[in-house]
Amino acid sequence: MRSNKWFLNLMMVVFLVLLTGFFLPGEYEVKRAIEIDAPADEVYAAIVDLRKWEQWSTWYRMDPNAVMSYDGPDRAIGMRVRWQSDILGRGSIEITSLQFNRQVIYAVDNPEHGVVAVGDIRLQPTDNGTEVSWISRGDVGLNLLDRYQLLFFDDKLGDDIQVGLENIKTMVENTIH
Repeated sequence: MRSNKWFLNLMMVVFLVLLTGFFLPGEYEVKRAIEIDAPADEVYAAIVDLRKWEQWSTWYRMDPNAVMSYDGPDRAIGMRVRWQSDILGRGSIEITSLQFNRQVIYAVDNPEHGVVAVGDIRLQPTDNGTEVSWISRGDVGLNLLDRYQLLFFDDKLGDDIQVGLENIKTMVENTIH
């Protein structure tokens, strides 16, 4: 009798965890910003060319042995980087929209990790240079495990984005000064 009660309590906890997962958000938006002491055209040059991302993106540093290939028009809508990596899996980033010296929007597709996201990097001139804001949005669908992971996702992805912004700042400011 005691083991049946223990089993029923366990099943109730599992049921509640699953039920709660359906009410957790399936979409996310992570945003970070930084001010860079450089004009917008200098910053834009560092982000519109996907080849330059290797110099500042944290994702490239996660696996220096990743194999990268580039295709599509250079520094234009449709430019794409594809990667194959033991750590990062396989995936791609493709530029989907541009506003010259103002904005780069890109799509991320990493099917092995279930990642489909949209990134938006915006540049706003300021008195001291350029404010750069980076937004990442995505949807994990009905995957309950991913919905629970979203509870901690802002910190993880936010840290990656912030380090990327700091790397852009260092790269651009050191180039022009």
